[in-house]
Amino acid sequence: MRRLIIATLLSLFALPALAHAQATPGSPTAPAPAGASTCPQFQVLHDDRIGALSLPAGFYTITISTPSTLNCAQAANLFREFLQDFDGRLSGGWAVNASTSSFRRSSPNQAFSVARTGASAPSNTATTTPVSGGICPATFQVLHDDHVGDLEIPAGKYILTLTGTGRMTCDQAATNLARFLQDYDGILPRPWFLDPETGTFLNGTINNGFTLEPLVGDPPGRLTLKLPGDGTPCPGYFTVQHNDVLGKLKVRKGNYLFVPLANSNLSCQRVVDLIREFLALPDASLPSPWVVDTSTGTLRKGKRSKVGFRLKPAAS
Repeated sequence: MRRLIIATLLSLFALPALAHAQATPGSPTAPAPAGASTCPQFQVLHDDRIGALSLPAGFYTITISTPSTLNCAQAANLFREFLQDFDGRLSGGWAVNASTSSFRRSSPNQAFSVARTGASAPSNTATTTPVSGGICPATFQVLHDDHVGDLEIPAGKYILTLTGTGRMTCDQAATNLARFLQDYDGILPRPWFLDPETGTFLNGTINNGFTLEPLVGDPPGRLTLKLPGDGTPCPGYFTVQHNDVLGKLKVRKGNYLFVPLANSNLSCQRVVDLIREFLALPDASLPSPWVVDTSTGTLRKGKRSKVGFRLKPAAS
């Protein structure tokens, strides 16, 4: 239910942009031949992708194949939602055809296609621009397959787009993303909540947050950010055979990601040995001077020590 509510909010948030997309004389708003209709230009703000369909930044025409069941405002809003979709698996029965740059569903019978017209809009043409707080200039690199709650985040580079203006900076968005990726249980601190379908993180309001999207094409800037404090992630998973504890950290049965801390000089094999050693202890205490931060799943050889590692439940 929460995901549906957030998706509805995102749709409503986008509607003000449509109010400024008015038809002008000679603009392609009249019905096109063969029963199709063409809408005002739609701006894609950065190189993007919907499933297998690649969409370079620029202006696009939206052509509706089923004008009796779909209007321009609805098609533009759907296109916007598809661009926001995180994994390319569209909801509502919609399917994308990359070879024809089109979208269709059978119930109700609705279809439209998009076509890039160029980097800038033709003169005297109405346009629709998605509402956005701006694309952050740095790329965020995720070094191994990860997740935040129900949002699976494969290894790769990502861009951050602010959902509003004046409330959150790009530095704050990147800091929050790093904090969420390092969170052990995947439960965001209130009032934050996550829409996993669009990769959108909102701090209690739709005007204060950011959207995470896989990088397509050239990065928005030269700077690449990574998780602070982490070293090189270890391959594979550590499997816990039954519910257990590491000190005060609850470790349930399942697979775990694990990574040495930066500058800890711990090998992945040494981390595995330490986890096995700690799990084999007869009580819940860690051997001195080891301590655990239960919020991030980080174990250190002393509170201020650089020697340590972090583990986190893998995506289920």
